[in-house]
Amino acid sequence: MSAGFGAHRPPEPDDRGAVAVEFALLLPLLMMFLFGVIQYGYGLYQVQSLTSVVGDATQEAATGIDDCDRFTTGLTRSLGGGGLDRDGLRRIEVNWLTADGQPSSTPSRLGQVKVTLTYRPFKLGIPFLPFPDLITRSQTAAVQDVTGPDLSGCLLERGPAQ
Repeated sequence: MSAGFGAHRPPEPDDRGAVAVEFALLLPLLMMFLFGVIQYGYGLYQVQSLTSVVGDATQEAATGIDDCDRFTTGLTRSLGGGGLDRDGLRRIEVNWLTADGQPSSTPSRLGQVKVTLTYRPFKLGIPFLPFPDLITRSQTAAVQDVTGPDLSGCLLERGPAQ
């Protein structure tokens, strides 16, 4: 007998729930990937903004700092203007250097200034996604005909450096 249109076929297995199970298994991995992209994207934005703020601060220091309080206030204002959390700033340090890079207590005409910022970035806190607890950026610039008071102590520290 030939199998025709009316022939009986064996029943196919019921796999209606398989897609839901596969989705449930892959969803955590997809979410970790998505939020990892968001975390690293925002982290790179924070690094770039902090680098820009350090550049501006170094240029200001190279042209002369008259008042440490005004300098640090302007820096924290720049952080907020760059879209960063002002409370994340942990340390500001200004160091004067001689022309050959040796530490100096005062600015000299041919010397350099080094500004270092330490910042605690915002993190989403996703497990298994490593991200630094602190970001430190430094920049050095040539002093531009500046002589002035000893502001090598122009240092701000906030909270524990976590």
